[in-house]
Amino acid sequence: MGKMYHKALVIGKFMPLHRGHSALIGFASEKAESVDVVALVHDSEPISLEKRVKWLIRDCEDARIRNARIFGYRYDPTELNPSSESDLKSSVEWSDWLLEHHPDCAETDVIIGSEPYVKYMADHLGVAHIIYDESRGLLPISASAIREDPVANWDYLTPAVKRDYVEHICICGSESTGKSTVCRMLEDEFDCVTMIPEIGRCLVGKSAICRKETLESIFRIHRDLLLSVMSDPPTPFVLWDTDNLTTASYYSFLYPDEAKTWPDMPRAGKYFFFESSVLPYRDDNTRLAEDAALTLRDHHLETYRSAGVVLEHVVSEDRCAVVRSYILERSAAMAGVFRG
Repeated sequence: MGKMYHKALVIGKFMPLHRGHSALIGFASEKAESVDVVALVHDSEPISLEKRVKWLIRDCEDARIRNARIFGYRYDPTELNPSSESDLKSSVEWSDWLLEHHPDCAETDVIIGSEPYVKYMADHLGVAHIIYDESRGLLPISASAIREDPVANWDYLTPAVKRDYVEHICICGSESTGKSTVCRMLEDEFDCVTMIPEIGRCLVGKSAICRKETLESIFRIHRDLLLSVMSDPPTPFVLWDTDNLTTASYYSFLYPDEAKTWPDMPRAGKYFFFESSVLPYRDDNTRLAEDAALTLRDHHLETYRSAGVVLEHVVSEDRCAVVRSYILERSAAMAGVFRG
């Protein structure tokens, strides 16, 4: 069955791109054979034209929308009304500007959007229009609400945007250094934090006799989980209770004569290395002996150093406070990321 229209036009600021925009573009792609998505930006705004175009391209790829073309144009806010409020005069001026600057606009036979300007522009250009979810009953969100509080409205951002702003924080170190405890405490304390558990604790009985095959399974499961979370981060802050480098380090520590090539490993943006010298060592009959755990600490450090990872060493007894302070600092910075 053919589409209702030949070419649809969707315009917007996409500052930032959110799930409502994504749904709108998906709707337009179902109604028309091709869709021109046009991002309109002026240079005093906090999000660049290039970044918004990149988001739109990635979002269409994520949604497998293949009939959309992405365009981006800069305009002068002293010549055109930058307000999101719809009015007839501004809509006519924008229509004429698009005819001049976006040549394919003349081929448009339907304009699709979620604001009244859609009708004003369509009437001026002599084409059809569809106002999609004007009441925002399907997705009760707006870009202005996200700009006001991106942390609280994180779920409404598209994965493409989330991937640019998420903070992945890896907590690493030797055994019995409080890594899992701190991750659980912070996940319980903050709604904006998700913890990725240490897979080894799920699959390993006693560390010292862990089989090679088990370590390989841990690596694969942990890597798949991290990549999935990195693709669509559930919260602005993701705590990794260790990572694939730790598993690789265990492997070479326990099997020093076994050469092993690993796939590319996900990398966090921040690494905290919990030192062993502060807290008393607790053997729960699954961990290495204390002297071996200290040797493992040095082995981990060399593994991370060889991989080019910069570590922040945590020697404070209240290691939870160190990571909490970082999250609070970054959360405050994120609050204004879309406002400039």
